[in-house]
Amino acid sequence: MKKLLLATAVAALSVSAANAAPTVYGKGFLTLDLNTGDTDVVYADNSKESFDADDRSKLNSNASRIGLKGSEALTGNTDLVYQLEYGIDVDAGDRFVDADGSRSMEKSDQFYSRDTYLGLKNAQYGTLLAGRLSAIDDYVNFANVTQGGVLGGDAVLASFDAPRTNNTFNYFSPNINGMQFMAMYAMDENNNTDTLDRDAFGVGGKYEAGPMNVGATYIQAGDLKVARVSGNYAISPVVTLGALYQNTGFDEGDNENAFTISGEMATATPWTAYAQGDFVNNVGGADDAEKFRAVVGGKYAFNAATTGHLYGAYLSTEANTTDKTGIYYNDDLVKSVEFDGFGIGGGIEYKF
Repeated sequence: MKKLLLATAVAALSVSAANAAPTVYGKGFLTLDLNTGDTDVVYADNSKESFDADDRSKLNSNASRIGLKGSEALTGNTDLVYQLEYGIDVDAGDRFVDADGSRSMEKSDQFYSRDTYLGLKNAQYGTLLAGRLSAIDDYVNFANVTQGGVLGGDAVLASFDAPRTNNTFNYFSPNINGMQFMAMYAMDENNNTDTLDRDAFGVGGKYEAGPMNVGATYIQAGDLKVARVSGNYAISPVVTLGALYQNTGFDEGDNENAFTISGEMATATPWTAYAQGDFVNNVGGADDAEKFRAVVGGKYAFNAATTGHLYGAYLSTEANTTDKTGIYYNDDLVKSVEFDGFGIGGGIEYKF
């Protein structure tokens, strides 16, 4: 009898443990990158100077991560869902990591928080998440195809692009015939954990069905107002075209306008080729400041988990002092600053 009770207890514990077991996942993505360019400055006295902006070749870790995620049934149609995801730098220690998700390198510890949350998922009413979360515009980006340590970063060039925000609630409605609505609220706790320094809210929606994906979001944090529309369309079984437009209003200066167009083409080999063009006007609200980038690249699928990458890019930026905006270079007010550069890179990505 005791043996029977013990066996029953062990079996029950095993079932409970199996239900609660999280999924371990992650990826390592290393690239070798080389960028070169020139910076031209026109000073207030009309004197000119050109600086060599050539960079050393660099080994870069690109959004490498490890995480745990899972769910636990609470009722017949409601689950508790969770995710603990942490960024790691495969090529460095604790001094040069992308701790805040803004793609700017800074000092921090390894295993820095990416999207981490607890939430409730209901089959009828949708999913509510709470924690440190990507802004909802991240779910309406059907244009970006850049990869790795490409010049200008592996993202669209808009100044506001899916930051991770602390103390945040995200809501996602059930998917109804390809349509889904979403919303977010980031709390202003008036302490050093605030991400946007203000309460922030956002709403959006997307439609994904067949060859077409399209969506729009609006996010506001005080005087910061960001409206985005994006979509892509598979014009054939092997070619997909994408586009994105974003208008960003700041507390001062002009509204920034960001445009992205892209295309991907699968081949009869394991290679997929891609190209992307980005243009931004009034960068960061600065009157007539511009950025332009052209990227071409390819991805080679060794298998379902391993992908090789090759890419090249051209980047041009220009900023001029106007009646509305002053441009500074090394703390000096100047008439204009221009940068022209090229970059090449390649590497390997492994997912598990």
